[in-house]
Amino acid sequence: MDHLTLPSATVRSGRLRFTDPDGAAQALRLGAFTLAVPDGLDVTPGLDFCRSFHLPSRGPGDRRRGHREHGHPRSKLGYEDRPDQVEQLQLESFLWDDYLPADVAALLRRMKDLTLDTLDGVFDAAGVPEHDRDLVTGGARQDTGLCYTTVNHYRSDLTGRAGIVEHSDSGFITVICTDQPGYEILHEGRWLPVHQPPGHFTVNLGDAFRVLTVKTPRPVTAVYHRVPELHPEPPATDRSSFTVYMGPRYDMMLYQYDTDGVLLPYQGFRDFSVEKAKDLGYAFHSRVEAAHR
Repeated sequence: MDHLTLPSATVRSGRLRFTDPDGAAQALRLGAFTLAVPDGLDVTPGLDFCRSFHLPSRGPGDRRRGHREHGHPRSKLGYEDRPDQVEQLQLESFLWDDYLPADVAALLRRMKDLTLDTLDGVFDAAGVPEHDRDLVTGGARQDTGLCYTTVNHYRSDLTGRAGIVEHSDSGFITVICTDQPGYEILHEGRWLPVHQPPGHFTVNLGDAFRVLTVKTPRPVTAVYHRVPELHPEPPATDRSSFTVYMGPRYDMMLYQYDTDGVLLPYQGFRDFSVEKAKDLGYAFHSRVEAAHR
């Protein structure tokens, strides 16, 4: 089977730089690229947490396990047992220190800074003016937008299910760390496995970017992606991945540039997300729905 090689980038001194001269343009067209893990950033605590968060707690104060039953009352997201092979924990960034092990929270904070720099670099590549970025993101740099982590455990013993169903991400950007191959992109009508070089994150661009730029000279693709069904192959462990996601808040508007470059309200992000979930056949976050009733 053919493999797709994504454009590659690094963040140096806070600036996103692509390896090839046309890398930025390719990334906008594909809606995805790979990003080098910065020197000194150890992702091991995050991957280890993926392998433990769903296990039974060992007692009070255990932040590495027991998250399936925890409840996470301050989160509007929390634990979810999905209809595919994934069980996942989603927690907003302001709760990381409260609910997660200290080393995991510290790693995610560094990844959050990296994601902000990467997001600004994609805004630059797409021609989104700096003076519009606070409005369209809800203040990502001021920490008033929506930022959360998704911690994934792929249960390969659950057969007859997709690894994770085909979808696009709803926000602006998702930075993904994974320990095994499996990520596929719908490219020119075919599902292609993506080559994932060691020492790199995968970056997805999402619907908020697509909506914002669809009428501009440099539109951004919301990458359609999936993980097919995974089969247990000892001695390999179940697949693990975790992310940092950034997007508008659910109480915000999505915005779109018209053909003259004027920024206009498009649709409420919550309504957009509910409609998208319905179209894809899955339930929208019940806690977010409850908060808006």
